[in-house]
Amino acid sequence: MVALVLKPDIYMQSVTRGLTVWLTSVLPALFPFFFFSGLLIKMRVVDNLGSKLSKFTQKAFHCPGSSGIIYLLSIVSGYPVGAKIASEMYSSGALTREQVMRVNAFASTSGPLFIVGAVGVGMFVDHTCGLIMLLSHYIGALLNGLLYRNYGYKKEELNKTYVLNKNTEDILSSTMYDSIISILLVGGYIAIFFILIDVLLNCGILTFLSGILSSIFSYVGLPSGLSTGVASGIFEVTRGCLDLSNASVDLRIVTPIACALISWGGISIHFQALTFLNKCGIKKSVFFLQKFTQSIISGVVCLAFVLLFM
Repeated sequence: MVALVLKPDIYMQSVTRGLTVWLTSVLPALFPFFFFSGLLIKMRVVDNLGSKLSKFTQKAFHCPGSSGIIYLLSIVSGYPVGAKIASEMYSSGALTREQVMRVNAFASTSGPLFIVGAVGVGMFVDHTCGLIMLLSHYIGALLNGLLYRNYGYKKEELNKTYVLNKNTEDILSSTMYDSIISILLVGGYIAIFFILIDVLLNCGILTFLSGILSSIFSYVGLPSGLSTGVASGIFEVTRGCLDLSNASVDLRIVTPIACALISWGGISIHFQALTFLNKCGIKKSVFFLQKFTQSIISGVVCLAFVLLFM
């Protein structure tokens, strides 16, 4: 608030940039998925689709078949669709709190348009790099799901029958309302985090964090130029990947780090996801741990692919 009062012109531009990104990129990409996925759940179509995936998801992740639908929709549409659908299934009774946590371990992903289009081709100017990050990101998510497959698991839970809401009145209008509120919440977080990142940058806090990371990277033999991108990416993944693309570092080094940042998602994405997951009563400490391990696993998988194909 002090920063806004002292330099309103600068931070009004930050809000404008954030809302512009939301209006031109995020809203058209996510809103249709918010609406149609909500419609599928309320019309119980997901029940039929989920039954075909139940054997795999039960054995691999100790989750019902509907979790496979969450993963598929998440990899198609990106953050935070997986969290939103999981919370809707929890509200309908299709998932328990523990199952939501296990689902989040593998169904919290970015989308192909962002990874291949925006980052791979747009920022790194390398289509192969984008494809490697995409494959590594999705494989890393599944491996991360295996890591948490026993979290809160009880054998009898998969035998339970969950009764979804059978009230079909006003399904269309209620789905539209929920989707509009959800996309507005996402836009609000994007705008606020655009301000916060600029405040942290102008106050020197982000620069200080970047300096610490630079020392760590130099100590382990990595280029210190990566520090700015990683520091930014901890908070906002798009800004982080953009800074990495401007770091003048070998693409074979940058690619696994960018993949790790995308799998981490950024604190901005975390707050968007938690907006939906809070109603499920999840443990935030476990949520952040899951995203951290997903980041490490995806980065390692990406490094292996880079060594093989780049």
